[in-house]
Amino acid sequence: MKHAEMKTLKVGGDSQNVIVTLNRPEVRNAFNTEMIAELTAFFRGLDQETQLETVELAGDGKAFCAGGDLNWMKSMVDFSLEENRLDAMKLYEMFDAISNCPVPLLTRVHGHVMGGGLGLVACGDIVAAESQTQFCFSEVRIGLVPSVISAFVTRRMQASRYRRYMLTGEVFGADAALESGLVHFIGSQDRCEEFLNSQKTLIQNNGKAAVKDTKSLVDFIDQSPNDEKIKARAIEVISQRRVSVEGQEGLAAFLEKRRPSWQK
Repeated sequence: MKHAEMKTLKVGGDSQNVIVTLNRPEVRNAFNTEMIAELTAFFRGLDQETQLETVELAGDGKAFCAGGDLNWMKSMVDFSLEENRLDAMKLYEMFDAISNCPVPLLTRVHGHVMGGGLGLVACGDIVAAESQTQFCFSEVRIGLVPSVISAFVTRRMQASRYRRYMLTGEVFGADAALESGLVHFIGSQDRCEEFLNSQKTLIQNNGKAAVKDTKSLVDFIDQSPNDEKIKARAIEVISQRRVSVEGQEGLAAFLEKRRPSWQK
């Protein structure tokens, strides 16, 4: 896919250092079918970029990524179990493509990072967060499960941290994200940019092929030999949950802007 044809992403930088920006600021860069397809195609296509050394991922507007788009979530309400499986498969494949970026992926986050947005953060090799950034595994609040992203988040965060935040659905700040291992640096917008630029310089001072081989190796180690089983389980769990009574009630309550039946 040519960069000019993309509607949900902006691509800049140069042949060595590409910057890709989520470009749906009017909905806080929430995922929809088109963004999922474009992110998947973009990152899969990087294997052909022989001069590439780093990729930077950021979000335009007031938030990095608010998770699932409202209209995309509306479409799930009427999906069959099999349609949910196919939809979850596409989402998993997007995260997988990003996680397996052939060169170091540097991610800069700000504002709100909700739901699936944390999956994007977890795919980054080096992550900087602006000090006021807020994070939340919001899925359980509406009767769903952070299922697809769990395969990626659990490789980055401390187990005691992701267990707490996934089960409570509470909002946590940049300091907690740093302590958990999800991000590596926090500061102002300018300080985050300085940090990521310094990391790019360090990377560029290393052997280009060695960096790529190291990235490939650690990605392989991160992904257990049972990765296909993890993938299948993650897809099945979220698909079953979306069509469950509780999942349907949670989605309906979210879309109707009311409390779900289990909240007092």
